[in-house]
Amino acid sequence: MKHNILAVLLAALMLTPALASCGGGETETTADTAVQGDTVSGDAEADLFAAYRGIDLGGRSVRISVSSNISENGGGMPTSYPYIAGPEEMTGESVQDSVFQRNMEVEEMLNCTLEHEALDLNFDQVQPHIESLVMSGDAAVDYYVNDQLGLLHCGLKGYLLDLADKSMFGEYYFDLDSDVYYSEYMQQLSVGDKRFIITGDYFIDTMRAAHVLYLNKNIVTELYGDSNYVYNLVLDDDWTLAKMNEMITEAYQDTNGDGTPDENDIYGLTGHSSGWAFPYYAFYYSTDCKVVSFDDKGLPYINENSQEALSKMAEYLITTDTSIGIWKTTTVADSLKKFVNGQAMLTFFQKVGDMEQSSIRDFDGMGVIPYPKMDDNQAIYRTLVHDTAEMGAVPITTVGEAATAVSAVIQVLSTHAHEYLLEGYYEVALKSKYAQDAYTAQMLDIVVAGISAPFEFAYELGFGTDSFLNTITFQPIADSITKGTDVTASTFATLLPAAQTRLQELTAIYTEN
Repeated sequence: MKHNILAVLLAALMLTPALASCGGGETETTADTAVQGDTVSGDAEADLFAAYRGIDLGGRSVRISVSSNISENGGGMPTSYPYIAGPEEMTGESVQDSVFQRNMEVEEMLNCTLEHEALDLNFDQVQPHIESLVMSGDAAVDYYVNDQLGLLHCGLKGYLLDLADKSMFGEYYFDLDSDVYYSEYMQQLSVGDKRFIITGDYFIDTMRAAHVLYLNKNIVTELYGDSNYVYNLVLDDDWTLAKMNEMITEAYQDTNGDGTPDENDIYGLTGHSSGWAFPYYAFYYSTDCKVVSFDDKGLPYINENSQEALSKMAEYLITTDTSIGIWKTTTVADSLKKFVNGQAMLTFFQKVGDMEQSSIRDFDGMGVIPYPKMDDNQAIYRTLVHDTAEMGAVPITTVGEAATAVSAVIQVLSTHAHEYLLEGYYEVALKSKYAQDAYTAQMLDIVVAGISAPFEFAYELGFGTDSFLNTITFQPIADSITKGTDVTASTFATLLPAAQTRLQELTAIYTEN
């Protein structure tokens, strides 16, 4: 990976952030850790920001629309709004004060004003909102921080600037290939050279929205006599779907002895898969099983040789879905509740950022592990970043001097975050404060090292008929889970013609001049 996320996260700790609710953001917890290090005016930072100190934006206001919505319709992790906007004044809480200081220092350095506006929209409302403003010519927002899924579709419809096209800017200050951005991640959300989405350490949600499995070590100890049993499986590269299925069956306990699985029993796994197979995509996209490949020109195509792997993946997930050891709920929140009540060994569809919630922090015996490998042939553990992760985008109504200002502001904010924000959050708030043992810190390292942006996950999903892969990557597996038998070949064959056509349309959007 051109930008090594793990190396960045393990850099020297300079600043420790904490969570707090501010502006339109909503969160139930705060992380109370101490601020360390100098501000951007110190000697070490003079070199860091030397390239930008001569920029003068002439007192311009840069207007930033920031998502204040808690993901999963309120059932998921707190918004990243506090990390972007901060408070309006010093509060005595470290993350708010550090973000407040950062924003003030950037304003002073660039001679500008940052105006943050909270935008409380669910993921499926982002595209219509931006579309309405752009189509009306409303230029009130200079750049957005919002859900990846909604922003991607805005880009495809022509509502966002190509951030790699310098002709749309007066002066151009982006350095998209530098370490302050996740350059490979951004490339994997695109075809060719166009870049509609920007992310990096400033857009901290890329890491916060990484999928993990939460582990109840108390149940593990009861079953295997060792609270570190699953950790050692992961470290020995033996954590696979087959092993997971074996363990979730072994974990089931008929606590009331009535011979029937019910809500009072103990389970190996809980997830919101009651009545549908869709949530299991978190397992699929955390493996090397892929339908889309790229040719020698970097152009995507549907790889028909992928069907054997699809079939194998379907069999694993059918076993998961039909296990006596799984308790199925209808919402992510209910799944998490089952887990924190001590009634499940594992829960899925949770993210790294969910560790900030008090119910998770207060759970005695909680651990975190990566999703399992498909099988022993998979080299490393893969980590899916959820498509509601809040990233950056610039509307086409922001051009010329406004675009110049945006490029300068994001570049400096990203440079600052790369040096301070993420390391503090990761090293202290997660690995030291929330993690309950040294193994959890190791697990987080593995999770973060495996972060990727699978092209097919970005374009499999959409609104209405907007799937540019005609759902061919996961739908064959979902149909198999629903039917309880492997029907991947027939579903794949049915979806293939339209998938090839849609993928060609997607490629044309990105490659046309």
